[in-house]
Amino acid sequence: MDGWTAWRWIKGETQPTHTAQTLRGARAYHALLRDLPYDPALVGRDDPWARADRVAWGEGQAAYGAPFDGQLERLHVTPPALDRQRVHADLTGNVVLVDDLPSGIIDPTLYWRPPAFAEAIVLVDQGWFTDVPDIAPFAATPALPAMVRIAARRRIAEQAEQMRAGKDRDISVETSHRVARWSDRVLSQLATP
Repeated sequence: MDGWTAWRWIKGETQPTHTAQTLRGARAYHALLRDLPYDPALVGRDDPWARADRVAWGEGQAAYGAPFDGQLERLHVTPPALDRQRVHADLTGNVVLVDDLPSGIIDPTLYWRPPAFAEAIVLVDQGWFTDVPDIAPFAATPALPAMVRIAARRRIAEQAEQMRAGKDRDISVETSHRVARWSDRVLSQLATP
């Protein structure tokens, strides 16, 4: 309450390149959240990340200008009808791994979305750590091509929203280009049998 939060220290380190372990932790965490009821606070936020999330899902309009609008349009997809629940939609770098303990989840950024969306964000974020997409850990992720498109749209819209909030334009544009290029590679790999 009153802006305070409490955390408990947990053993381990974030290891964003350990995708399979990150997904195992994410899936266990989302299983724990599955039956929690809808909370309007999850969709009522008005910060750059929440606005970008609504744009990614086609629930909000944006006129960011070039290159953002073209990238978002090119990645547009009708969201598949997947069950929604509370999900941590920024898992990359927020799953703590250690050999002798289950994964720990830190810094929860909760949204009312399908768990497959949170997993697709991890796949889109791989582009920061490798040159070759590893889609094998995502074999069980439902509607993966559509989820990758929405996840990439969110990361691109985040850049535009952060730029509006003062982030350097050149950095925002370069980051959005990087996300767009990476998502093209991932989608190309997903389309290849």
